[in-house]
Amino acid sequence: MFLKFKKKIYKPKCDKLEIGPGTERIPGFCTINIEKSPITDYIANISHGFPFPDNSFAVVYASHIFEHLVWYKQDEIMSDLFRIVKPGGHVDIWVPNALKIAKAFVDAEERGSRDFENDGWYKFNPEHDPSIWFNGRIFSYGDGFGTPGHFQFHSTAFSPRLLKEKLLKAGFANVEELPHSEILGHDHGWINLGMRAYKD
Repeated sequence: MFLKFKKKIYKPKCDKLEIGPGTERIPGFCTINIEKSPITDYIANISHGFPFPDNSFAVVYASHIFEHLVWYKQDEIMSDLFRIVKPGGHVDIWVPNALKIAKAFVDAEERGSRDFENDGWYKFNPEHDPSIWFNGRIFSYGDGFGTPGHFQFHSTAFSPRLLKEKLLKAGFANVEELPHSEILGHDHGWINLGMRAYKD
């Protein structure tokens, strides 16, 4: 479990929470972020637990956040996520599909496939090298300046099976893969993997 330490506990002002908002707020959602921004309502590092009472939110939405949290802490973070969801509520979690990324990388290297170009994300990779693309998608770019330990680096690679198992282990039920039409806010495109899970 999380180390016990004194932290601020917030009483939520709404019953929908977005973890790690981008540049625009999803209408009707409160936001929590690791750093201050004009659309951040609560500031916290969720690696140390969520600063909310039990059963606080009917909906929790996280798009491309959980891959930034270290793989060996996912169980406790997901368990704490379960704690803050109201009975009958649900979570939507979107992450890069590491299985799809890995398959595209292997197919490119072994068979010359260009399926990875469906992604279209080539920051720092103008020559579209499949190995550089793979590194960018699996590890990300941090802050773009190589700052060690920056929170934007990726720290967990999720397959659909792993994400589902982590949600079930945390106590969620009725875990289902989501279609792209369920995306709120920014769409990360071809590499997206989304799961919805309910708290009974």
